[in-house]
Amino acid sequence: MAKRNRLHFHDWNGAKVIDLGTMEIWDGADLALLRETLTLLIDRQRHHSIGVNMAFVKYIPSGFFGLLFDWREKGVRVQLFNPQPHVQRMLWFTQFMQPVAKGCFLMLADPKQPYQTGSTPPWATTAPIEIPDDDKVEVSLFSQATDGDEAELAFAVAGDGEEDDDFESAIDD
Repeated sequence: MAKRNRLHFHDWNGAKVIDLGTMEIWDGADLALLRETLTLLIDRQRHHSIGVNMAFVKYIPSGFFGLLFDWREKGVRVQLFNPQPHVQRMLWFTQFMQPVAKGCFLMLADPKQPYQTGSTPPWATTAPIEIPDDDKVEVSLFSQATDGDEAELAFAVAGDGEEDDDFESAIDD
């Protein structure tokens, strides 16, 4: 649960930085506290450059990026400090965060690789990913069939045989 007395503030790389301590998993209450604190720092105290220390964070609520991006769109300089490798691999992070100093990432106004209509972005693919299979489990040919394969699937209905004529005529009645 988020508590105000757990918050610490630092000046780092020209930003007023919020530090939520050593908590690894942030929940909705933490996000609400962060939102309230950022509003206080930006709207009331007039800080134009803010940051969040992410040194211990392993899980972030889904609204975190949106919260930061809203401030970025209003002209606030947003930085993240010391994010864990897991956080750095998140799509929003790879697209919108730019390293500016050791352990310091600046939020960009636009994605590094913007999506172009009708194309597949470099970070997305429709091609299958090959995964080495050391288990040597036998796989059906039909599970790997593509549109270009000549193979056809044959479906069997329970009770195939001569008595099917009686069944079909019973359905038609």
